[in-house]
Amino acid sequence: MRRLSVLFLVACTTARSSNVPVEPAKPVGVTPAVQHAPAFDEAAVKERTHAWLDTFDRADPQGFAEPLGASFVWFKDSRFMDKALVTNGLQRRKDRHLPIATRTWGEERVFVAEDVAIFVGLAIEHLPAFETNKAQDQEGWNTVVWAREGGRWIVAQWQWQRAGADGEKTRWNEIFRNGSGFNKKPNQLLVDTIKGRKPGTAIDIAMGQGRNALYLAAQGWKTTGVDISDEGINQAKAEAAAQKLALDAVLADMDTYDFGTAKWDLVTMIYAGADARLVARIKPSLKQGGLFICEHFHAESDIAKRGPRGWATGELAALFKDGFKILRDDVVEDNADWAGQRKTKLVRFVAQKL
Repeated sequence: MRRLSVLFLVACTTARSSNVPVEPAKPVGVTPAVQHAPAFDEAAVKERTHAWLDTFDRADPQGFAEPLGASFVWFKDSRFMDKALVTNGLQRRKDRHLPIATRTWGEERVFVAEDVAIFVGLAIEHLPAFETNKAQDQEGWNTVVWAREGGRWIVAQWQWQRAGADGEKTRWNEIFRNGSGFNKKPNQLLVDTIKGRKPGTAIDIAMGQGRNALYLAAQGWKTTGVDISDEGINQAKAEAAAQKLALDAVLADMDTYDFGTAKWDLVTMIYAGADARLVARIKPSLKQGGLFICEHFHAESDIAKRGPRGWATGELAALFKDGFKILRDDVVEDNADWAGQRKTKLVRFVAQKL
């Protein structure tokens, strides 16, 4: 025992007398902390987001809560819900054995920076029937913000915004209620095109608050205006009554509205989007000699690049190449009736059914 003590003292003395530094002992079994989680790419963001929202649809509170940050918030229908509120709600769903919901994903975009990844996706949520509730589909935009926190990615925020017909109605109701950002006078292309033409039956697609439909009615056209916004419909009806004009104002979704066959002498699609499928449904509804009038943003306009889809050069002409005479197909830089009425690239198009 004494010999071991002497050896220990010799070893210590040798270590102190040499100039070689002694490396401190490392604790056994301790792994250095990971400073950064692996980088996210687009595919990984989509996969992780889909899997996380699947835990919500399956009412799995533990799985849902696992990636949540301490300051997580869900913003839906003007309500802010924190981690505890959402997970408690999932637990109640689980305890009641409610049926599992599913999602069908549509448009998806991913934006990735060094420490933040943002997922934006359009999903149709399929909600099964339970108790007295019928099965239903609900369409909405999901925005999920992932943030890098030390060794892992956490969900910092989830935002849900209504889409589809309900979302469109809400958005346009607000626009027409505010009454700003658009020209309230009739569209000049429409005014110029029908000048001197015998009035007939007309339909104004996406009528809004009625600026073009009311003008047509005032010129003697038997006019129907269709829009998804009940606020716009109500304003158009009120103005028609004030001017003592006959106007059939119809609250409807363009995706399901029946335009009929050989029914209209005039169809207007003025700042009503750039949907080729809608045009295909419109063409049979025109009578022989009937006019189709369209004005909208060009696909290369600054408006279309960051918002609603625009028409490409020649796109409408291609859609009307059979059975129609093209009277106008112009691409111009001019003041738009919408988007603050500022100058941008526009398409002005008129075709007549042969």
